[in-house]
Amino acid sequence: MSDTPNTIPNADNPSAADNSSAAGTTSAPETPSAPETPSAPETPSAPETSESKTDETPEAAAAANDSTSAQKAAASMPKLVPITDAAAEKRARSEAVKALAEARKLYKRGKKQLTAERQQEIETAISNLANALQDKKHSCVPAHHALRELVNKRLKFARKSSTQEIVESLLFALLFALVLRTFLIEPFKIPTRSMVPTLLEGDQLFVTKLSYGIRLPFIDKYVVHFSQPQRGDVVVFAFPNESAAEYLSRTNSGCLPIESLADEKDYIKRIIGIEGDTIEVIDQVVYVNGEPVAQQPFYERTVSDYRFLSDRLVEHWNRETLENASFTTITHGIPSSHFGPIKVEPGHVFAMGDNRDNSADSRCWGQVPVDNIKGRAQIIWWSSGSLTPRWHRMFTWIH
Repeated sequence: MSDTPNTIPNADNPSAADNSSAAGTTSAPETPSAPETPSAPETPSAPETSESKTDETPEAAAAANDSTSAQKAAASMPKLVPITDAAAEKRARSEAVKALAEARKLYKRGKKQLTAERQQEIETAISNLANALQDKKHSCVPAHHALRELVNKRLKFARKSSTQEIVESLLFALLFALVLRTFLIEPFKIPTRSMVPTLLEGDQLFVTKLSYGIRLPFIDKYVVHFSQPQRGDVVVFAFPNESAAEYLSRTNSGCLPIESLADEKDYIKRIIGIEGDTIEVIDQVVYVNGEPVAQQPFYERTVSDYRFLSDRLVEHWNRETLENASFTTITHGIPSSHFGPIKVEPGHVFAMGDNRDNSADSRCWGQVPVDNIKGRAQIIWWSSGSLTPRWHRMFTWIH
């Protein structure tokens, strides 16, 4: 056994370690390290008490919500861009106004299908663009673009297809025309010469259907009366077929063939007498309640009856005044049969044509029920002559 001591390798002198290895010396065995002592298990933290959850006061929560809302509002505000091109900004504002109107319409249509958050989002964008349009120093383009993108994103479902809009527009137009024609205004074309010279054959006029009240067309009766027909009014009425047929049979008058009463048609005449009046015609002069209607001749001419050119008639043009109405009538120099006197029945009027000897009127087929009156003739809007339009008659009032 050698007395040479073991040499411990020097980390700072590796060559010495190598030499000792080469010399066959062995190092002392390493002492095993002590085993690790296990750490104590972590003690679980105590659960939060209800007091820790309610440390935040309502005021603090409200302040937090206000802060969040303010941050969202600030984030949604479009950036301010100064106006550099006045002409371009003018065009942009015109488009923005249309976009704002469309956005409001779509939002109103689809609001109920949006959450409260999205409603607030759209309302903010609409308000931003409205404010931008009031701002004269900054461009509205950023706010316009922001609203347009939001509408395309959130309100696309509220937009109607072009087909749907066309169909709705047509239905609305038809409904409007139906209401207009039924209750307000109805066009009427003069088919005969019975109202010459006030109305000529080919005149087209408007009849106001609310002149005397609201008349339901399906039951042919007035449900509301605004006023009563007056003497001198020019009115359009549904021809009373049944009462006219009874009158013609009773009087044996041949002024109208019975078979012509089968068709429903409208007539236009002037009211001469109203309920309770006594009407009589003597030698071309009309008497109302025993008083002659003022008649002033102002023009006459010789005419043919178009059937026998050798037969010449003197045509008299007279200015007549009946209460507040003043109008022109035509009579002829021929013997006229005496008519009347008759009393106008309750709920009826007595009507005559202004072309007195070429008019089938109440002298021929009887009186007109007030419920048959559709309205009062007001204005001539078009007049067609035999060859050309009668421009001078267009848009003239009927008296």
